Amino acid sequence: MTIVVGLDQHRAQVTAEWLDTETGEVSRKRIVPADRDGVRWFAARFGGRQLEVALEATTGWRFVVEELQAIGADVHLAEPAETAAHRGPRSAPRAIAPTPGTCASC
Repeated sequence: MTIVVGLDQHRAQVTAEWLDTETGEVSRKRIVPADRDGVRWFAARFGGRQLEVALEATTGWRFVVEELQAIGADVHLAEPAETAAHRGPRSAPRAIAPTPGTCASC
């Protein structure tokens, strides 16, 4: 009866996606605003459940971890450089077509 959560944290919002391992249900939610109260409100829905959370250790991660640990969640931090390495090689940049009204050299 574990909930596995992945968080993608940004300044304006935190995107959360989670899996209920008992039912197989996958859910998604945007946490707005991306502040301590917003994370506390989000985490309250999992009260009393075993919670495993993963997020990148990017700017502002500390308060997110504190709020999740306050409800008993096991939080796992990922180093951004390591997660980038797991994505594999980057593909070649996409060609960008000129926008209408501009010359081809702009």
